[in-house]
Amino acid sequence: MLERLLSLFSKRTIAAATPTESRSAHAPQTCRPLKERALAMRAVDVGRGRFGQAIVGESHYQDVLHAVRREASIAVGETPISTFLLARESDNPHDQDALAVLTDQGDVVGYLSREDARRLQPTAREHEERGEILACTGKLVGNDIIGVWLNLPDLTEAREERRPAEPLPEYDNLDVCRDVVNVAALIEGHQPYARSRPNWMGNRIAAIGEDRYTANVESVSKGRCEKGDRISLQVLLVPDEANSIDPAAVMITSSRGDVLGYLSKAHAARWGRGIKALFESGRVVKREASLHQRTFKSGKHTFYLSVDMTEEEWLERAAR
Repeated sequence: MLERLLSLFSKRTIAAATPTESRSAHAPQTCRPLKERALAMRAVDVGRGRFGQAIVGESHYQDVLHAVRREASIAVGETPISTFLLARESDNPHDQDALAVLTDQGDVVGYLSREDARRLQPTAREHEERGEILACTGKLVGNDIIGVWLNLPDLTEAREERRPAEPLPEYDNLDVCRDVVNVAALIEGHQPYARSRPNWMGNRIAAIGEDRYTANVESVSKGRCEKGDRISLQVLLVPDEANSIDPAAVMITSSRGDVLGYLSKAHAARWGRGIKALFESGRVVKREASLHQRTFKSGKHTFYLSVDMTEEEWLERAAR
């Protein structure tokens, strides 16, 4: 009798520890292949600077989010923000259209809702085919339980209008990076213009294309961020009107004219008019930037550059 009771208790213990089949689609999953795929692609910043896009499933990834908040050094007011990636997870057993939200280290922190994921799927797929992954910043809210709001307001607006899924213009081809060797001559005689109101909501926007200009970035870093440390530097924002992909493109250069990266297409559209008008008046916008470096297990070194921005309305008024 005692042996039968012990056997019954053992079976109940095992059954209680077994996950149910009705587990949420947003519960933690083994995502090592997803992480590897995401980190192998080039991040393309598609953020717009507003934080109106909610995600789901954060409650399952609180350990990761608490670590992200501890390391976040950029803030919107008193609220920390960080960079996130949006990765297609076609092998998700619950939803083949799932779009995972990852840290810039490749760790999952949540998902877009099913409706939002389907809306952004065509765009994410197009970029993935080019070896790119969508990136944006996100605001970390809450203390004990941390939530994330991404700066992708277009998805919210599209949902309210009930438009069918389609590629959004803000996410069209953003690869404007090109080889430019005459920047020093281009900015010669232009007065660096660094005056501004307080930085745009205390935020920094991510550059694109740093991997195209590694030699220049290494030159300005002088080895100061090899261990992942963030360093500050002064950069210039120079219109690239000769750009064949986008005449509104804006280069991010060192003070002597070495190209370090570009503003994303969406960000160039937002601040480009003021930057161009100041440049045409003989001034070149000078801003503070942040630079850090990450070394992968493969030995590959990747730099991440972000630039302080001011309100675009103020920048345009200063150009008059």
